[in-house]
Amino acid sequence: MESNRMMGKIFHFAEKVMRIAQFQLLWVVFSLCGGVVLGIMPATAGLYTVLRKWMQGNDEQQSYVKVYWAAFRKEFWKANVLGLILTIIGFLIYLNFSLIRLSQGVSYWLLLIFLFMLSILFFILLLYIFPVYVHLETKFRRYFSLSILIGIAFPFHTLLMVIGYYVIYLLFINIPGLIPFFGISLFSTLSMWVSMKVFNSMEQTKESDSMNKQLSLKGLFQRNLKPVTNNK
Repeated sequence: MESNRMMGKIFHFAEKVMRIAQFQLLWVVFSLCGGVVLGIMPATAGLYTVLRKWMQGNDEQQSYVKVYWAAFRKEFWKANVLGLILTIIGFLIYLNFSLIRLSQGVSYWLLLIFLFMLSILFFILLLYIFPVYVHLETKFRRYFSLSILIGIAFPFHTLLMVIGYYVIYLLFINIPGLIPFFGISLFSTLSMWVSMKVFNSMEQTKESDSMNKQLSLKGLFQRNLKPVTNNK
């Protein structure tokens, strides 16, 4: 009985590993479909889309290839615009780090501190931008501010993601043969898993606030009713 349970857990784990490897393969294929340069960002959007669906249980039992293809086509241009904006921001931060070497004294340290803080915000943006992009429906420009705000509002989850990234990095350094099979998908799986925890927490907080608001209104109504009854 115990051995069957253990075998079941091993099989379940192996199934998850194979699924993540499948997502990696899909990411490579769809990146190539877009000519690599135009394919990487929509392929990444498709990757996070199927990861989200997988983590939600995929109740409809849709083919992940079809889900990936639908997301790739739908988000092709928007994802490339997103990637272009991220590239420009990253380049400008790098350029400013190169230019501040021309500064001296107090201005140098002030600029260095400012760029360091800006780099942290950009890193948080990179961690959350795709999970937010595929999970939330909002105006395009709001994805950037929401990603940063969520990362700051949930520091424990952000730190967990950073630590997880470092562990995966160490894993790939020690076993580089895993990179072709899990190089992108494993990082993305971690990001989406942590982000789903954040989204669930946000939804629970929203429901709790809504319930508390209803209870407070009910209590206010009852408190206002009592004095009237007593006056009578």
